[in-house]
Amino acid sequence: MRGPRCYGGLMIELLDVSVMYRGAERLALDRVTLTIGPGEHVALLGENGSGKSTLARLCNALILPTGGSVRVDGIDTRDAAALWDVRSKVGFVQQNPENQIVGTIAEEDVAFGPENLGVPTEELRRRVDEALDAVGLQGMQRREPHLLSEGQKQRLAIAGALAMRPDYLVLDEPTAMLDSVGRADVLGVLKRLRTEGVGILHITHDLAGVADADRAVVLSEGRVVFDGPPAGLLADPDRAGALGVGVPPIALFAAALREGGANVPAGALDAVTIVEALWR
Repeated sequence: MRGPRCYGGLMIELLDVSVMYRGAERLALDRVTLTIGPGEHVALLGENGSGKSTLARLCNALILPTGGSVRVDGIDTRDAAALWDVRSKVGFVQQNPENQIVGTIAEEDVAFGPENLGVPTEELRRRVDEALDAVGLQGMQRREPHLLSEGQKQRLAIAGALAMRPDYLVLDEPTAMLDSVGRADVLGVLKRLRTEGVGILHITHDLAGVADADRAVVLSEGRVVFDGPPAGLLADPDRAGALGVGVPPIALFAAALREGGANVPAGALDAVTIVEALWR
């Protein structure tokens, strides 16, 4: 059997991509070019309706582009024969974990995807244990999902994606429904995955939560209007606001201090860093 046709290197690559939904009056995405490499954490920001979720769904062929191309490790997502190859490479985690938790206990839920692939029993058990361990849910194999906290449910959803052994993980606002503890839990998991070489596309409205991402990409009306380090937005609140990205109050305070001549680092997000800078 001939394998999928591959072009280019290891990355998710959107090249001049446009998407027009049936009945829509304007493009959901308009000539977007973007890459996500192995081990790279890319934060995707923008106002509601800017095209973030559309872009996310393109990455594992949940939808196909109207124009341009999307390739995953060189595989064109429009190649119907390679659909499973694409989806096995790109895990997808929704905003509400309730929408993708299907098992009556945690280990059943994590096993659902690979079990349907026909993964042998011994390998399946290993994958389940490793995925639960990776998200900090070790020892909870028999726990019923409805007994988990919201943060634990989101981590369970991530574990289900990890059990498929993806090279990339796309997360659609995974911390939006969580409290501060739950957010910290999920962000900690993403940081560990990044060090293990998993490429991450993280859709969010929380700029502070992705301050350590490799890149921040901002969409507006379906177009990329910023692609650079998150510190570039945190250090310039006026620019961030003009792009529809909210800046946390402490970043506004740090920016005001810099304007007054203080040597506060761009992107400073904690009081200790700011105070230390003022005392230097």
